[in-house]
Parts: sequence; structure tokens; C-alpha cells
Amino acid sequence: MEAVRELLREGAFHDSTVEEVAARAGVSRATVYQQFGSRLGLVDAICDGLDLSAVVASPDVPTLLRRTTEFWAREETLLTQLYDAAAVDPAAGEFVERQTRDRYRHLPQWADGPGIATLGLLTSFETYVELRRRRGLSQRQVVAYLQNAAAALLSV
Repeated sequence: MEAVRELLREGAFHDSTVEEVAARAGVSRATVYQQFGSRLGLVDAICDGLDLSAVVASPDVPTLLRRTTEFWAREETLLTQLYDAAAVDPAAGEFVERQTRDRYRHLPQWADGPGIATLGLLTSFETYVELRRRRGLSQRQVVAYLQNAAAALLSV
């Protein structure tokens, strides 16, 4: 799994073969196929390890936004590769869809109604990337920006 993570961080996974993954991991190609079934199985295994549900289950909006931002920052390089590949890689596309469904399903119960859509937007990886890369904000600035937006939109 670490070999796949490294290849994703380097932006090289989607051009790599199972043989290259196996070589980097120091195992045989047969071992990779036996454990994961395919390249898509490797992506699925990585995605299964990125569980956002515990992060999203937060007691209040400021904690929710801080935790999700920390999660996005911790996994930013890997997630960027998966989100970028979602249009052409079925496993990555399924991950993005599953992650979005899971995030909405685990948003706190107190967020029902119009607040759920707002929190969905404020806790999305796309929003995080927009603020970090397009606006050039630091992680701390992203948290403050999202908390201010939540306060204005949700009256928290």
C-alpha cells in the first residue's frame, strides 16, 4: 500500500503497471494480484483507508471545519491524484462518489435542512483546494475562512 501511496504522491500511479507497483513494494506481481485482484483493487484499498466519517462526526461547526481541513491537508497530495483521475479511472471515480456520500451521511444530525448543503460545500475537498491553491491561503487561513463563512451562512 505504501508503494501505491508513493506513486500517487508522485503523480505516477495512473501511468504505472501492476509490475511496477510490485517492484516498488518488493513483492511479486502474483502477490499483488492475489492480495488486490487488479490495479483498481489497489486504488480501492487506498481509498478504503481514507475514512472521513470519524472526522465529520464533530460536536459543532468550528470543530467540524477544523477537522475536515486537517484531513484534507494531511492527504492533499494523494487526494488530488484521486480526484484528478476520477473522470477516467473507475476506482478513483467510485472513491470520490463514495467519499461524498459518506461525508453527507455522517454530517452531524444538527445540520439537517438547508444547513446540510452548506456544510457539504464547506467540508468538500473541492472547496479546500479552491481556497488553498486558487486563493493561496494557508491551512489556518482556510479554517478561519470556512468558519467565518459558516457563521455567516448558518448563524452559528
